[in-house]
Amino acid sequence: MHGSTVVLVAFLTSVLTATGTVFLIEKTNLMRKVEAPVAEAIVPDLRGFTEGDARNNVQASRLTLLASREASAEAKPGTVIRQSIPAGQRVPQQHPISVVISEEVPKVPELKSLALAEATKRLEERGYKIATGAPVVDPAVPEGAVVSQTPAPDAPLEKGKSVTVQLSSGSGEAAVPKVIGLTMANAKTELTKLGFEPNVRWVSLAETPTYVVLNQKPAANEKAKTGSKVEVVVNR
Repeated sequence: MHGSTVVLVAFLTSVLTATGTVFLIEKTNLMRKVEAPVAEAIVPDLRGFTEGDARNNVQASRLTLLASREASAEAKPGTVIRQSIPAGQRVPQQHPISVVISEEVPKVPELKSLALAEATKRLEERGYKIATGAPVVDPAVPEGAVVSQTPAPDAPLEKGKSVTVQLSSGSGEAAVPKVIGLTMANAKTELTKLGFEPNVRWVSLAETPTYVVLNQKPAANEKAKTGSKVEVVVNR
């Protein structure tokens, strides 16, 4: 190829390359100029609002509301407890905001006089667990049925918690509880609850706590008939 031709081809190639580069740069800058800025919204404070008011506020702010529910004894049912994004923060419009709506805490059902299996079923239907305490002598309640429960019926209690029941041991013999070391008042309560009759025998001892049970008869855990007397020795 002639030398002048080679020079001409090289010149034309460099011109085309430069032109193409300038075109790409201008096209890129043009595209950047065309891109619109992202529209933002300010997150409102939704805590304490009812679900309806929270939705209206979020809609007015051009955001999206996602709601879940949680039992709470501290907040009014149907109101917002907390939100996923703090109030005042800027986010893109239509950005989702998650809130937790308060629900009323369920209440413990009445279990007295129910058999253990029926009491367990009733609690599990409400989402609770069952625990059993020491048997209680109660001639009025059939053996194996619930005499008392904690918490009491209709008390608010979160799902997943346990309800402790005491079952009747019937009207026969029962183990005498340990009352040594208890105050006289507490000892009487424990004995009476199990169907025993407290019989206080007073003593006077120096340097010994007063109104505290020092001894008992029958001894703790011994079997005795319901209604029988349990002697408690108390210092005064």
